[in-house]
Order: sequence, then C-alpha cells, then structure tokens
Amino acid sequence: MMDDHTGVKAAKVCGAFVYTFLLALLLSVLFDFYYDLNDDTMIKDIVSGAYTGQPSGYCIQMLYPLAWCIALFYKVIPAIPWYGLFLCLCQFGVVFLIAARLLLVMQRAGTRFAALAAEAALVLGLFLREFVVVQYSVTSGVCMAGAVFLFLTAPKTDKPSVFFRRNLIPLILVVVSFSIRTEVCIMLMPFLLLAGLVKWCSEDRVFTAVNFRKYIMLIVSALLCMAAMCSLDLVAYRGSEWSSFRSFFDARTKLYDFYDIPGYEDNRDFYESIGLSRESYALLENYNFALDESIDTWRLEAIVAYQEQLAKEGKGLHYTFGLVSRNSVKDALWKYRTQLQSNISLASAAVIVLYLLYLILCVLPAKGKQQAGAVLKILCVLAVRSVLWLYLCMVDRVLDRVTIPLLMVELIMLVSFFLCDCSRRENSGAFRIVKSVVGILCIVGVLAVFAVNLWEVQDEYDKRAAADARWNAMMDYCRKNGNNYYVIDVYSSTSYQNAPYSEKMFADVNNSYKNFDLCGGWAAKSPLARQKLEKHHFRDIQSALCSDRTRGQAKAYFVVNADKNLDWLVQYYEKRGIMVELRQMDQIQTGAEEPAFDVYELAKK
Repeated sequence: MMDDHTGVKAAKVCGAFVYTFLLALLLSVLFDFYYDLNDDTMIKDIVSGAYTGQPSGYCIQMLYPLAWCIALFYKVIPAIPWYGLFLCLCQFGVVFLIAARLLLVMQRAGTRFAALAAEAALVLGLFLREFVVVQYSVTSGVCMAGAVFLFLTAPKTDKPSVFFRRNLIPLILVVVSFSIRTEVCIMLMPFLLLAGLVKWCSEDRVFTAVNFRKYIMLIVSALLCMAAMCSLDLVAYRGSEWSSFRSFFDARTKLYDFYDIPGYEDNRDFYESIGLSRESYALLENYNFALDESIDTWRLEAIVAYQEQLAKEGKGLHYTFGLVSRNSVKDALWKYRTQLQSNISLASAAVIVLYLLYLILCVLPAKGKQQAGAVLKILCVLAVRSVLWLYLCMVDRVLDRVTIPLLMVELIMLVSFFLCDCSRRENSGAFRIVKSVVGILCIVGVLAVFAVNLWEVQDEYDKRAAADARWNAMMDYCRKNGNNYYVIDVYSSTSYQNAPYSEKMFADVNNSYKNFDLCGGWAAKSPLARQKLEKHHFRDIQSALCSDRTRGQAKAYFVVNADKNLDWLVQYYEKRGIMVELRQMDQIQTGAEEPAFDVYELAKK
C-alpha cells in the first residue's frame, strides 16, 4: 500500500505533468511547430528516408547511435514525424522535470504557485520562439540546462548509491545533449563542472572518502557514457568513404564557420599552386562546391592550413594561444562590451535581474563563510560566462542558436543557486513577502512578455508562411516530375525575405523520397549524397547537369531563384572545355502566381 509521503509525491509529479501538458497544449493551439532552419530539415530528411529513400542514422550532425534509434522508428512507422516528436519531447520533458522538482522542493502552496509561474515566464516569456521554432542545437542546450538544475537541486545524501540514483536523470540528460549536438554540450560543460564543484563544496565535510566516491563515480559514469557514444559513432563512420568525408566535413566547417575563405586575387599564387581555378573558387564563394569534384578534402585542408599559416604570420586571421580566430582578444573584448551594453535581449535582461535578486536576497543577508561562498559562486559564474562569450566573439560565432543555450544554462544556474541558498530563510516573514511579490511580478511579467513575444513570433510566422509557399511549390513541382532530378542553388534554398525555408513538424508531414538536392551544404559529397545521385544513375553533379537524356535515365535540371544571374555556371563549364547553353525550361510559381524559382536545362552547344 502506498504511504502518505509516496502519495503526496506522486500527486506532485502528476501536477507537474498536467502543468506541462497544458503548457504544450497552449503552444500547439496558438502555433504550428516549425523546424528552425534547413539544417534541421536535412537531419529530418536523412533519418526519415526522404533524402535517399531509406531511413539512415548517418545524419552527420548527431551522433550515430541516437540518429540510428530515430531512423529505426521511421522504419517501423514512416508516417509519424519521429524526429520532431523527439526534439519536442526533450524540450517539454525538461520543463516537466523542472516543474516536478519545484513542486517537490517547495513546502508551501503559494511558493509552488510562484515557482510554476516563474517557469511559465521562462517558457512563454523568454524562450517562446525556441519552443515553437525548434532548433536541435538549442534542444541540446535545453537538456544541459535541465541537467544543471536537477543536479544542483537534488537532495543531499551521504550514500553514494542513493546519490547516483538521484542524479541519474541529469546524467541521462547530459548524454542526450552530447548525442544531439556534441559541440553545444562541450561548450556548456564548464557550467556543469562548476555546478559539480559548487555541489561538492556545499557538503558538510568536503574532503571525505564518501564524497570522493559519490562525485568521482558520477563524473566517471558520465565520461564513460559519452565515450561509449563517441566510440559507437566512430565505429559507424569508420569506412573509407565516411572517414574521408568526415575530414572533408571538418575542413569545410573550419572554412565557412570559423576561418572564412581568403580572396582569390590577393592569394592567386596559392590557389594556382593547389590547382584551384577562379571559376572553381566562385563555387566556394556561392557554396555550390558540390558541382566540382576537384574541390576535395586535400584542397580544403590545404586552404585551412594556408589560413592558419597566415594567422601565425599576423596576416588576415589572428593567432592567440594556439587558437586561430577572426577577431583578436582586444576586438573580442570590445564586441563583448558592446553586447553587454547595447544588444540586451529579454533573456539577457532576465539574467541581470536574477544576479540582482541573488545579491539582494542571498548575498547581503548572509554572514561569514556563507556570504563569502555566495559571492564566490557568482564570481565563478561570471568568469565562466565571460570566457565563453569572449571565445564566441573571437571566433565570430555570436549566433542565436549558440548564445540562447548559453543564456539558458546561466539563467537556470542562477535560479538553482537562488533556490538552494534561500531555502534556509524560507520560513521568515520578510522572505515570504518577497516571494509573494516575486510571484505576482512573474505573473504580470508572463502576461506582458508573452504578449510581446506572441506578436513577434506571429510576425515571424507570417514571413515563414510566405517562404513556405515558395518552398512547398518547389517541392510539389519536383514530386510531380518524379522522373527528373533537380539540383538547387544553395543560396536560393536558404531563405526568402529573411525567413528561412524550413518545414512544419507536424502539419502536412510527407516523408516520401525527395528527388532534389542542394548543390552544396554540409551533406554535399557525403556517401549519402553520392547514393542519391546513383539512385538516378548519375556519377556526379557536374556530368549530370549537362548529360543528355537516355531511355530509362533521369534528366537533371538546375533550380535557382527567379531571374538570378548564372554567368558563373556557364563560365565554370567553359573552363573545363564544355560549352553549355542555359535554357529556361519552366518557372515554379506560388499560388499567387508569383515567380519563385526558375528551372534550367544545361544543353551542350
């Protein structure tokens, strides 16, 4: 028979579930869930089978074991949007876990209500867009934020086995975050390590054999789980084709995301030394490098090495403490200062408010060692966040999908400190008054900020609807001409009027094979991309576009934004001694009869 304590605990967990369900229901009624970028839709296409015709775990961005599991679900029931469900389950699952912990930790009904109102403020007020326009890097950050919160707020115990069980869910969340987006998880790891240090130092007796067993066992378990995931990933990609592509992928990432491509005219001697013509360089500039088979791993790695050598010589990029970056430390400090002074988002403002609240409610009332410990914790959080932001400013990667996870974890860490350090004063009258005021402010803040975010997200949805109309028209056109193969200009496939081309997660789900591919991007030249070409009996994109149709063979066409200049494409073929003529075979239009894309045939002269 269930005792009273267990029954109360179960009731609180059920309450957290109902709370999360209602929150998710509200968002699903108000919005359709979107994949944020075409990166997310490409992952979805690979694991669902829309890319090659068969679900595959080789989605490159995620670790293979996780992607394989998602692909397995698609093999069983292809019509269900498993990838979208997984991302939403991770995000709302963390909301549920935090809500359950808040209800279990709080002792009074008013306090619980204020805590849930504060969590609603986070979801609806600060991160509304991230919960309805889902990006897998942000989802990785959400999992890390949940792990930090659950770890810091877990009840203390001197038994290593009980300690491990209580922190099993945070451990799982870290491994899931690591599997979704390894780079984001590693970037946020200093916060997690700081949380572990704070938790360890909060023990009654720090340096004991029991504490060493508790924390070392948890750390080693996390490292072993992550190492196992990495090992399985390495085994999956160990084939010569995938191994070569991973090297190509890493070099491509460094060039486009971190180093940039040096200009051709100023570095002509170098490019000629590696056999890269001006016409091929144009393909690197416009991201259509999949057209040229000579742009291979060796040449990309040569450009990377050349950029690193220039940086060491003080030319172009900067070389600081072994790190090659676009900005110097001085420039990064200036950008960071500008970020703090003028580019303050709602999330950044909330972080500042939490620092002030912690200072007023936890630091100032404390005495002696407690006060010193509280000050040290805040200084450590500031140091970690400053170092990470400076790194992002140095490498010039201050992007929302990178900074939002940083702000999430920093904010949730401050909330955890606030809860843990204020629990000792929970019964004081002054503190109860402050909590009531904070609860009221949270409710008002939720309504006010939700109204603002609702308008902003709705405005983005209107823009996405216009972009969707063009992208869906293109996909419908390709499906209607299923015997052909379409190669899409990369920059024509990214966005329309600053709204990214993407797809809805749960509306109009169609995981059937897509007979088109981009002429570049992070999956270009992968074994999957070559498998896609072979499916249509093509060797490579260059020969496919200018090949004549034969019986039983597909015809390849080039798709670009309406009226876009394609002189670079003609010049590329001429450089290779192939004289081609561009013939506009069709024009893809939206429902409003607005020209969206032109479809070209490359005919040999």
